[in-house]
Amino acid sequence: MKIVDRFTLWFLGVTLLIIPINSVITYQSIKGQIDKAAITRLKHVNERAAQQLARGEAVGEFMQGCRIKAAPSDSTMPADFFLITDRDVKHDPDMEDYDRKITVASWHMINGVSYKIISGDYVTRSEQILAGLRESIMWKLVILIGLIVLTARLASRLVLAPFYSTLKKLQRFNLRSRTKLKFKRSRTKEFNELNCFVEKMTDKAVDDYIHLKEFSENASHELQTPLAIIRSKLELMSEYNIEGEQAVLISDMQNAVDRLMRINRSLVLLSRLENNEFECEELLDISRYARETVNTFCDLITIKGLTMDYRIEERVEVKLHTALVDILLNNLIGNAIRHNYAGGHISIELNSRHLMISNTGPEPQAPPEEMFLRFRKGTACQSSVGIGLSIVKQICDMNGFTIEYRFQAGHHIITIDFPSTFTSSKLLQNDTRYLHEKTQL
Repeated sequence: MKIVDRFTLWFLGVTLLIIPINSVITYQSIKGQIDKAAITRLKHVNERAAQQLARGEAVGEFMQGCRIKAAPSDSTMPADFFLITDRDVKHDPDMEDYDRKITVASWHMINGVSYKIISGDYVTRSEQILAGLRESIMWKLVILIGLIVLTARLASRLVLAPFYSTLKKLQRFNLRSRTKLKFKRSRTKEFNELNCFVEKMTDKAVDDYIHLKEFSENASHELQTPLAIIRSKLELMSEYNIEGEQAVLISDMQNAVDRLMRINRSLVLLSRLENNEFECEELLDISRYARETVNTFCDLITIKGLTMDYRIEERVEVKLHTALVDILLNNLIGNAIRHNYAGGHISIELNSRHLMISNTGPEPQAPPEEMFLRFRKGTACQSSVGIGLSIVKQICDMNGFTIEYRFQAGHHIITIDFPSTFTSSKLLQNDTRYLHEKTQL
């Protein structure tokens, strides 16, 4: 729901709450003023009648349009005392003709005789006041709702224009362009504070991105060079006539160097994935890549004494970068081979809904929810560095896939669900030089 709609509903709610309260106050005020005016007028009529009696003049049945009655009384009351009564009077029961009448009685000592003077007049009834208020309230509500709905849209365009401009620039913001955001000054203080904060945040993000990218590239290059030198030196030493414990030590050192080189490549790849450096705009036929990967691993599967069955549908298309599909499939199938036992089985299923790979193997030593963490190994396999599933998880996250791992009936099962509709990702473009190197983790 848009912010203008939320404000509109809020104002309408406040209006619907205030108008009934205001109507009750208005009704009481009008009724009180009408009664007050009628009582004041009747008091004045009584005073006029008393003055007339004092002059020795008779008092008629009506005075100033009010019915009046003056007669001697046995009782006496103070001069400033008035007895006020209010009652409904029915003239014609068949026509339901009801009136409301106010009477004012007062006592006057005239020429040594006590007189009781009573005057009365008909005033507006409560039902008539309420009927008028109901009609007024209805018209007021219709006008208010119409004005609020119409003016809210107009006010939204005018007042919230700086906010929408900021939102539009943020949606188009791309770290890869390395362009810092600049916002126009607004007449609204809060929007200026928001734009200032956003500028600082995006400037820092751009600077951090540049520094991190430079650090990753430099670190990778600086580590690969000495590792390559050490590896070549070890290969050179292995050509000498070295036997016994020295040969074992050299072999262990070569394995350690290979492992460091794989870790280095994997960490660099993870860094590039986390920085969204791979943009994908076209659909890719993952079925072809899946068959090629299966054929690549056939010999290794045979050597390890495994069996495999696969069901791969034709033309399964997903939005995935071509450099990442090999990494995804190699890591999953490679793990299924590596974390298996002799005589085990591998099953692969690919269709338009999901990719599922299951393999037999020992029960994992880590909880299932930790299988996708870095350097978290599910088994004690020494040839694994524990980053492969982290890379797979990162690839799935950046492409909107849902990945799940479970161990069921002696099988490790990894399922990747594809989204029903593929939307354009906001990933950043980069070269694929590093990614064509198949990681063997």
